[in-house]
Amino acid sequence: MIIDAHMHLWDKLDGQLGQEKVLPLTNGMIRIGRQQIQGMPYWLTDGRNPAEMALAAFDETGVDAAVVTQEYLDGNQNSYLLGVKKKYPSRFFVHALIDFTCPRQLASQFRKIVKQGFKGIKYPEISSPQSFRLDALEVMAIWEEMQARQMVLSIDMVPGNAQVPEMKNVLKTFPKLKVAIGHFGMVTQPNWMTQIRLANYENVYIDCGGIVWLFRSEGPPFKKAQLKMKQAVGAIGADKIMWGSDYPRTMLDFTYRQSLDWLRDGCEFLTDKEKSAILGGNAARLYGLKYRARNLKRKTCITEL
Repeated sequence: MIIDAHMHLWDKLDGQLGQEKVLPLTNGMIRIGRQQIQGMPYWLTDGRNPAEMALAAFDETGVDAAVVTQEYLDGNQNSYLLGVKKKYPSRFFVHALIDFTCPRQLASQFRKIVKQGFKGIKYPEISSPQSFRLDALEVMAIWEEMQARQMVLSIDMVPGNAQVPEMKNVLKTFPKLKVAIGHFGMVTQPNWMTQIRLANYENVYIDCGGIVWLFRSEGPPFKKAQLKMKQAVGAIGADKIMWGSDYPRTMLDFTYRQSLDWLRDGCEFLTDKEKSAILGGNAARLYGLKYRARNLKRKTCITEL
């Protein structure tokens, strides 16, 4: 079974990158402040990134289910994702987004998303308008509630080791808190292994969403990414790593199939058991998804005939 442990969906793009407003245009173009750039694949013509488009990619590639994260870049998609989860309960685990830039409102926002039925929360530091301490008093109260409710925290930490001591304080205080650290610890940046080694804590996992973006100058079969995977497995084991695509923005450079095949067909240093764990078993365990030993069969492309 294959589970994409880091991808995105949105209905209306209405977000923020730093202090700049992010709005959709057409044919995958977006506006960040005054700048117009290609912000998503051109085939997302109306600026929407719906579940149905992602499911088509899953079915073509042989992916069974996915974990949906969020970013301030896209704007709050909680309402849309609740609808997605209701419509496709076996295909998606969805994270809520709350505004960590307003600590005084965290408690009320947390109560709301719990009431709505969310089982996970995303904190996307990379697109946050401002930073805060992960072990700040108001935030620690949220982590405590999440641990008690067995919720999952998906977090994209700032590159390097700047937030690692704070995260260690959190994990020592709340050892049962379930955590997924995104973007493979920003593997192309210095001190990335300090984030990877956080998975030595019992309930911490690492997802490699966006790794093809980080190694886009290399391209398939992403040999350098494979070497970094080998290094990480040597440090924390294969049972703490999850494959993720960071769909759909990574599809600006590569196909969805390519975002998977560097691991599915490469990484020959992994045993079949280790590869199965990284491709789906670990994500199923962390997110409470029903796991099957066999996955959807990938489609045969006309170019393969």
